[in-house]
Amino acid sequence: MKKHGFRFWLLAIVGLLGMVLSLSQPPKQVVAADNTLKSVFSIDAGRKYFSADQLKTIIDRAHTDGYTDVQVLLGNDALRLLLDDMSVTINGKTYGSDVVKQAIQAGNKAYYDDPNGNALTQTDMDAVLKYAAARDINIIPVINSPGHMDAILTAMAQLGIKNPAFNGSKRTVDLNNDTAIAFTKALLQKYVMYFKGHATTFNFGSDEYANDVDTGGWAKLQQSGTYKKFVAYVNDLAAMAKNAGLKPMVFNDGIYYDNNTSFGTFDKDLIVSYWTAGWGGYDVAKPEFLTDKGLKIMNTNDGWYWVLGRVDGDLYSYKTALASLASKKFTDVPGASSAVPIIGSMQAVWADDPSAQLDMPALLKLMDQFSTAYAPYLVRPADYSKVDAAIAAVPRQLNQYTEASVAKLDAALAAVNRNLNITQQAQADTMAAKITAAIAALVLKPGPQPDPRQQQVPTKTIVNPGRYLPKTAEASGWELMLAGLATILGVISIVFFWRQHRMAV
Repeated sequence: MKKHGFRFWLLAIVGLLGMVLSLSQPPKQVVAADNTLKSVFSIDAGRKYFSADQLKTIIDRAHTDGYTDVQVLLGNDALRLLLDDMSVTINGKTYGSDVVKQAIQAGNKAYYDDPNGNALTQTDMDAVLKYAAARDINIIPVINSPGHMDAILTAMAQLGIKNPAFNGSKRTVDLNNDTAIAFTKALLQKYVMYFKGHATTFNFGSDEYANDVDTGGWAKLQQSGTYKKFVAYVNDLAAMAKNAGLKPMVFNDGIYYDNNTSFGTFDKDLIVSYWTAGWGGYDVAKPEFLTDKGLKIMNTNDGWYWVLGRVDGDLYSYKTALASLASKKFTDVPGASSAVPIIGSMQAVWADDPSAQLDMPALLKLMDQFSTAYAPYLVRPADYSKVDAAIAAVPRQLNQYTEASVAKLDAALAAVNRNLNITQQAQADTMAAKITAAIAALVLKPGPQPDPRQQQVPTKTIVNPGRYLPKTAEASGWELMLAGLATILGVISIVFFWRQHRMAV
């Protein structure tokens, strides 16, 4: 009796600790296998506001479709993530957190006053990161600069920084404005430090310099000699990421523009997200040129681009995105005349018109079809439905069975591995079969008593809940309240049984 009482107390304490840890565990870093090509889905949640739940829906589909990463553009024209502490100190002057937040919110409204929301909070992003980590999805954050900075430029002007923009551009910072550059770097540093330990890569954008004025921004920088400052700026951002343990990434069009190397050398640890081979008058370096310079290539072929709201047409429409799945290989890099080594490929959905309605079913379908088209590269997770059914059949009262038979069931349950992919489906099915066999082999202790196998667990009992979570958004306020009440009732029950145990002893 005393032995079973001790076992009861031990199981109860472990259960309570498990509940507490599962609720309080912070977001964790997820490291993808280095020997596989990455498969990335990118969503423009900078121009257009995406809620935490919408991002979780995308993450869910990325997980089931076999993607390794989801890239979230948080700063792209607008800045849709506000950290708890947004204070910025430069040149001995501190801009308070609330003042900076209000200025950025004003900048977001000036760019596009999204009726769905202005910006995510740090609490929102904490939840998104934790949700993604539980599904083995890496999040790649993007805060774009020195271009695509509309909201930040508006914020700087509101904070009293004079003439932060370049040559009439509404979205590009002037590389010759030391104060504006210092503010931008200090702001970026806050985001880099926030994502430190919760991501593996940080994308700084660095594309389309002043393309809202014309597409000659890079050429003008080179003609004026200011391109040298762009090289130094990008290298400073790369160092910022590396110092935080992150891999730096940028888009390709500004890197060694027009194959010009006379302005300096870009950091060789840069990952170049290669999306365009250029067009008339936009003379970007070809991918072979960049790899010859020691840079890594993330194939971000713009043939796969879809801009929300564009159904038909020849430029970044849903129609062209679907067609490209049939016409392009996973390894086809734009403008390449030979096979180019890549670290992975990225599919992207953009919100060039942030007022365009989000068609989530169409977006998820596009992800599904990308996964199907490139199935050898996007390895989907194993189907655990048989395992879950077997776990659900575990009897409610195991203390009526012999310890030897229960130990075999415990071993079968402990052996469940939730990290298998579809190529390892047979292993998952074997785990289910072993649990079922262990249930069938349970031996009742001697004496007249009902067979508890007739009292099944009414809902699923999930082994390792931190790995297998419900494929829905986080619990609502009411659900969390009910969970709290259930925990309290559990504690009361433990105390009650303890008193009964003492009386029995």
